Amino acid sequence: MCNENYEYYKSHHVCVRCRHEDAEKNHTLCLNCMMKDREASINYYHEHKEEIKEKKRITDKIRYNRLKSLGICTSCGKRTTKNNKVVCEHCSARINNRNRAKYLLNVYATRTMAEIRI
Repeated sequence: MCNENYEYYKSHHVCVRCRHEDAEKNHTLCLNCMMKDREASINYYHEHKEEIKEKKRITDKIRYNRLKSLGICTSCGKRTTKNNKVVCEHCSARINNRNRAKYLLNVYATRTMAEIRI
């Protein structure tokens, strides 16, 4: 019964929660219900921030160890690694470029042009 009502309101582009207003384009909820959902999820996050972070840390560690044991890049999870590394060549180049850009920003901000050797 409930699933049938949901499908009926969804097919007629009416908000499936309040069933009073039109649903937003490409959504099943109206703007008011979406705003309430967003506010509720933000409040939930702030109330349970430490538990969420701890759970994410554990799942990330499990993912990292699983990918590392399979010989897959721990950054992208797509490509294989070479030479007993944990990051593929593509991600390694991307990380190196990012770190080099940060380094150069710091160097140019703290030194004069005469002191810089690249």
